[in-house]
Amino acid sequence: MMGIARSSVVCFVIDTTSSMSDDIDEARAVVYEIIDSKKGTQDEPSEYILVPFNDPSFGPMIRTTDPDKMKKEISKLKATGGGDIPEMCLSGLQLALTGAPALSYIYVFTDAIAKDIALKDTIVALIRRTKSTVSYLMTGASRRRRRSIRAASFDDYKDLALASGGQAIQVSKRQLPEATDIIIDTSTSALVTVLQRARHPGKQETFPFILDESLQNVTIYITGTSITFTLTNPAGVSQSNTEASGKLGTIKTVGNLRRIRLSADKLTGTWQLNIKSNQPYTLKVTGQSTITFIYDFVESFKGPHPGYAVLSGRPQTGQPATLMVSVMGRKGPSSMAVGNIGLITVSGPEAVSNSTMTDMGNGDILVTVDEVPEGEFVVILKGTDKVSNSEFQRQSTTQMSVSKVNIQAVVDSSVEPGEAFKLPFRVMTQGPGGQYSINARNDRNFPMSYPNSLTLTTGQYTNNMLTIAPPASTPSGTAITLTMEAKSSSGVDSNYVVVRLSVVTKVTKHFLDYT
Repeated sequence: MMGIARSSVVCFVIDTTSSMSDDIDEARAVVYEIIDSKKGTQDEPSEYILVPFNDPSFGPMIRTTDPDKMKKEISKLKATGGGDIPEMCLSGLQLALTGAPALSYIYVFTDAIAKDIALKDTIVALIRRTKSTVSYLMTGASRRRRRSIRAASFDDYKDLALASGGQAIQVSKRQLPEATDIIIDTSTSALVTVLQRARHPGKQETFPFILDESLQNVTIYITGTSITFTLTNPAGVSQSNTEASGKLGTIKTVGNLRRIRLSADKLTGTWQLNIKSNQPYTLKVTGQSTITFIYDFVESFKGPHPGYAVLSGRPQTGQPATLMVSVMGRKGPSSMAVGNIGLITVSGPEAVSNSTMTDMGNGDILVTVDEVPEGEFVVILKGTDKVSNSEFQRQSTTQMSVSKVNIQAVVDSSVEPGEAFKLPFRVMTQGPGGQYSINARNDRNFPMSYPNSLTLTTGQYTNNMLTIAPPASTPSGTAITLTMEAKSSSGVDSNYVVVRLSVVTKVTKHFLDYT
């Protein structure tokens, strides 16, 4: 596919505790094959990142543009330590999300639940901020059922994968090599999402989706258990889950995942996938295409130079949501006609919120959605490809939701080593007033102080201060990612803000007196 940009960064987060002794050799072989398959091709990542995690340690982050160097680093991994079952998985993932650039592909290999489950909300905030895709490859079954709200289970990994648009694949140790193709598929260049849905609990449902002429290597992923399905093309030709190689494509099962690769001579138009299951399942349709879009939720600001700034947290409940969308066509933005951009729910009853669009020029579109759907939603874009005169649809992968809580923090200076840095922040709710817990984390584990809770009055901002103190030995140029969350006492509503801080050593000028 000519003209397709190089793919994003690929990051491997690998459990190195002793329970992974049988798995780590398989994981290493999988990663080797992925690196070798992409080496020297248009799909070769611009950078590889490795983050090992153990218990209680995790990291360091290793990054390189040299595939052979990455293979050498992975060859050094040994399975040792750990002891108890839960491991520091989310700490390793946090390090990956804060260190890797936005829109990265992150793959987590583990056989254990998370000991650091308290980081889950922070991970979701970082996923929404970076729009990176997180996929889990879990060997074995969860050894522990969820006993309370904060007790960990493999379901937490499934939640995080779904929130990012990734996959949560449960395989046996011997099946791990079979997952190689899925990682190669999902980290390829010019990857677009056509459809993404989740059902919990499962039910019988038919999902229509549009395939356009520009799409290549179209792949359908279904995760879940006790699933039957039938795929039907626009001409009425069907293929069921029992046909491994049929008229429409090939079907491969790996653990709880079914991967359907459509034939290259697929028909354009509206396809249908009928799924039957009473168990939870997810569905994702992807392909390669230069017809795509990127977006940010934004808010307007006034002043001498008014404009729009990227919204750090979740959009506000009961208010219109504003997005800045940049579209790309096969021959530039002018080669496509955008029909509609809206927000669509991923789970539960399907609800689409339509919008008003303002063309800002050069492929940029300002989108205002008056009624934002309840629950988790993604952005959906439909239009016409003028090159082939065929209709297309695209979806974003990262799930978002609205909140009645608003938390703001503005950084106006750098941080000095050995000096306490004060970060003002403010919190407001349009919901019920009362006690709201405040939680903050930074990826360097620098000491911080802040109030554990604030008493809010509906519609009024409450101001306070967070202090962070990097040690005097902190190198100048160190970047800090700090995530703050405000949550209602009931836990029903929350919002977050993610800020980046830079540690800079103050330069003292010395003047010589020649008099």
